[in-house]
Amino acid sequence: MLHVTFSRVYTFCAAHRLNSPWYDEMKNFEIYDKCNNASGHGHDYRLEVSLIGTPDRQTGMIWDMVDMDSKVREVLDTLDYKHLNREVPYFRDKIATSENLIQYLWMHLEKRFPPDYLYHLKLWETNNNYFEMGRSNAQ
Repeated sequence: MLHVTFSRVYTFCAAHRLNSPWYDEMKNFEIYDKCNNASGHGHDYRLEVSLIGTPDRQTGMIWDMVDMDSKVREVLDTLDYKHLNREVPYFRDKIATSENLIQYLWMHLEKRFPPDYLYHLKLWETNNNYFEMGRSNAQ
């Protein structure tokens, strides 16, 4: 059976500090450099969310765009204009890397769609750095 992938791009802003509790101040700076700044630093993130499915016979779509936007914004609103380390409970015991952030996004987005509809996420931290997470075998 053939499937269609539908992707939308969203933006949000957040601050974080990269700092590992397992290392001292010197080692943290050695690993994270300026991203270890005690006050943190911010990013204008871009997130591409991809759903996969078979187009509905009645609508011709795999998912309603307005509904998708609503579900994604629910999750992004928990992060937008927040300091991840200080204001998002998930990051109180996790280092606020983009690798952990994309896992947070997947975990919260996956709950909002039927099983196997969420297919792929791509998170841009900067124009040069992005992180991807996805299924290898959807639907």
